[in-house]
Amino acid sequence: MATNTHNTSNLLRLLAVVLSIVMLASACGSDSADVADAEGEFAVDEASDASDDAEESFSSGVETTDSAEEVVEQAMEDDAMEEEEAMEDSGTSEERITVDSDDAETGLVASTTTVAPAAREEEDSDGGGLFGTVDEDDEAEIVVPSSPDPRFTDYGIRTFIDTDDDPLSTFSLDVDTGSYTIGKRYVNEGSLPPRASVRVEEYVNAFDYDYESPRDGLDVQVDGGPSPFDEDTWLIRVGVSSEEIPDRERQPVALTFVVDTSGSMNSPDRLGLVKESLIILVEELERDDTVAIVTYSGDSGIVLEPTAVRNRDEIIDAIDGMRAGGSTNLQAGLDTGYDLAREAFRSDGVNRVIVASDGLANAGITDVDRLAERIRDDADDGIGIVTVGYGLRGFNDTTMEQLADQGDGFYAYVDSVDEAERLFEEDLTSTLITAAIDAKIQVEFDPDVVEEYRLIGYENRGVLDQDFRNDEVDAGELGAGHQATAIYEIELARGVDVDDRLELGVVRLRWEDPDSGDVEEIDTDIDMRDIEPNWTRTSTSFQQAVVVATLAEVLRDNPYADAVDIDDLADEVDSLARDVDTDEFDDFADMVDAVASYR
Repeated sequence: MATNTHNTSNLLRLLAVVLSIVMLASACGSDSADVADAEGEFAVDEASDASDDAEESFSSGVETTDSAEEVVEQAMEDDAMEEEEAMEDSGTSEERITVDSDDAETGLVASTTTVAPAAREEEDSDGGGLFGTVDEDDEAEIVVPSSPDPRFTDYGIRTFIDTDDDPLSTFSLDVDTGSYTIGKRYVNEGSLPPRASVRVEEYVNAFDYDYESPRDGLDVQVDGGPSPFDEDTWLIRVGVSSEEIPDRERQPVALTFVVDTSGSMNSPDRLGLVKESLIILVEELERDDTVAIVTYSGDSGIVLEPTAVRNRDEIIDAIDGMRAGGSTNLQAGLDTGYDLAREAFRSDGVNRVIVASDGLANAGITDVDRLAERIRDDADDGIGIVTVGYGLRGFNDTTMEQLADQGDGFYAYVDSVDEAERLFEEDLTSTLITAAIDAKIQVEFDPDVVEEYRLIGYENRGVLDQDFRNDEVDAGELGAGHQATAIYEIELARGVDVDDRLELGVVRLRWEDPDSGDVEEIDTDIDMRDIEPNWTRTSTSFQQAVVVATLAEVLRDNPYADAVDIDDLADEVDSLARDVDTDEFDDFADMVDAVASYR
């Protein structure tokens, strides 16, 4: 009997593999030969990763096929191999898509062209970069690597783009910070964070820089300099800042807390820390603001109807009374929470649903895209979302990040009371008040001056170049007083020197004003005079952004970071910490020192 069961399991596994191949071949169509060639090279380097878990593809039209994963999962269930709750979506496939070369030449995909670290070989390399040299793959091929942990999504790594082929780089702004705080917690607990958990832009945007705040709307600033690790590579920093609104001038707010009280939240760093966080937030609200509370486990329930903050004791009692237990029906929590948020809606104020959870979902609808669809109309109607992650082991980053992304919101992770105070006390206004919606950047480089370029990070924020002025395309949101930073590596064209007084290109910034609904667009030139010729002469703020981005590139095993000596990075950071002199950067310096000791 046992032999028959084992044979059945093997047949199911074989069927799953066959179906996976058929589906992938069908998806690739006439480009299957190109894909096969790419797979041959990839398989040599990554044979040990053949059982890694499949992930969702990054933005701008790359589609994945879930049915093959479901077949594999069913075969595993039939074989009585029950996975842990956090790993229940695991699979064995990896997505490979070859883009039509005509599309690549017209710039339709260049903004999102990425390549997995495993798809390159450092040996016999001739491509340059900030962190060393790697062999460039065909820029028209997009390789989405399998993630070894389905709780995190690996969006790949951007290659250099030849400016003659496509001078335009277009992407959606992002001010999430969850990835950095997650990484910091892993390091503080004695291990390196999962590679797929590292999103460079969220590391960089976890810090404040010396940008000037505009009187209204958004502003963009540009500076640059050489890499401290490769003096032949030049870096351009594009900084965006939004108007600041003092707490005393902010509009009234109607907040609906949607709190995960399932069994997985039953620990001090989860539900215990959620309670402390929400109490900190309530203490910062004004008397006429309102708070409602929904909890969910196997089902959802209303713990507190919309209540004015003047009744603060009633709100705090409701928070203190929450208890954990049961399964996790995130869908039910969102449905009830948004129903209540519509009830409490203030046309004269700010309306937010704040989801506090470890991101796990095992009842009701669990697919994050389908969950996001349920709140899309509410986002369009002015009910934004803030997702706040708690816990570490088993925490599902993908769910929390994608809910915020698709629900016009902001994603943060809280690992301590200090982080809760920063988010809900120091940065309350920027957490709750939206200054710009659908904010997009387009950088156009001059092919006569810039040979090639690479945007560092923002892999899942790509926007098609021709959609920059398409105001129907969803993009990023910036809170009041928020900043967003992007860093480019560039290689100057032959014969061009940094001392030449030339323009490298232009940065365009486009967004919608959330109050008037008017669409604004501004631009600024990237001038060679904005680039310092020596690293030591660049601003402290610029240096801070570069070293933070460098750590993120090291942690996610970017091939461009292979040449970075982590001890050299630690020395650079320790020296810089004396000039930056903030608690946040001191914590970062400690993090780098710890990473150096682990490697």
